[in-house]
Amino acid sequence: MLATGLLATACGGDDESSDDALPGVNTGSSEAPGPAGSEDDEAGQEELPEGGIDRPEINLPDDVNNVFEKVDTDDPVELAVLTDQEHGINAVDEAITSGDTTVPALPFYLADTAFHGSMDYVVGMHEDGLSFGGTFRYYNRTLEMRSGTVAVTTYCRDASGAYLIEVETGEQEPESGTTYFTSRQHLSEDGVWQTVTLTADAEDELCEE
Repeated sequence: MLATGLLATACGGDDESSDDALPGVNTGSSEAPGPAGSEDDEAGQEELPEGGIDRPEINLPDDVNNVFEKVDTDDPVELAVLTDQEHGINAVDEAITSGDTTVPALPFYLADTAFHGSMDYVVGMHEDGLSFGGTFRYYNRTLEMRSGTVAVTTYCRDASGAYLIEVETGEQEPESGTTYFTSRQHLSEDGVWQTVTLTADAEDELCEE
């Protein structure tokens, strides 16, 4: 399997957060949700104002392209959740492709078990001398607001346009298949919808279009 924290496990957090007005709601996207000129400029959630949050820049290689299916919602809170979800995915990809586990975006957009599981996966890729490239398509995205500070999302990832790279030799190996993800996001004190749990299921029937 390729990047996006496949080894993260779901645990922690509850649904008892208040439904009060959302302090510091993030209605923005990071400075670089994907490579410059990539398809997710058109396919992802539309760019929104920054919301006054100082966000780390995310830099992906030119050969990595994450395409996020747009979700049919105009609600600013839901858009903020989806946008920060995309940044979390991109942050993990940045950590893998850069060979650097200390990229600022990783702990900015992920926390708790999602962060630790994703970090384990990143380290494993580095130790195996692997990276990746190509296009990942994220689709069948759903969102449920559990409260004013808790959201649960699901999405599918199609890796048929991606490939593993052996860093030392540059050798590429094509990838294929789909993965179904369930993600839980909490609104942080800084107004960021951090992914706190993440599970993955490789059952293709969950991602039929």
